[in-house]
Amino acid sequence: MPASGGCDRMGRYRLGCRLATIFALSVTSTAVPAAEFRTDDPLRAFVHGEYAPGSDYFIGGTTNTVLFRCALPTREHPFTGIALSEQSIWGNRGGDWELFHGTSEGGYVYVGTGQIGDTGCLESCRSRDYLATGRCKWTKGWPK
Repeated sequence: MPASGGCDRMGRYRLGCRLATIFALSVTSTAVPAAEFRTDDPLRAFVHGEYAPGSDYFIGGTTNTVLFRCALPTREHPFTGIALSEQSIWGNRGGDWELFHGTSEGGYVYVGTGQIGDTGCLESCRSRDYLATGRCKWTKGWPK
């Protein structure tokens, strides 16, 4: 076994190699494949758990968090659509997004969980306002 804690030439793994491999896979993954889920309202589907999300959202529940939305134009992303997230899983202004591809019929198809490199498109809304009215009053940028 190598002293460095990595993988040996026979392909046997030591703990350090296993952890490095798992970390590399988690950092480079851009989207989790999902069974096709269609919706006319991605925000409702996200907040009410109408599909199996790819990350642990709503750690503190759905009633007291901040919802995030980004419109995804094709000039910056591989498809036109919507990305949704919420504040409880975000660390230093970064976290997973639920990605929805806009369809020609006007609905959305859930693509999976991924990252967005540029969050300049970010809009925010208090979840309690959405739950009370069924609508979000989106504010550009981070909540104040």
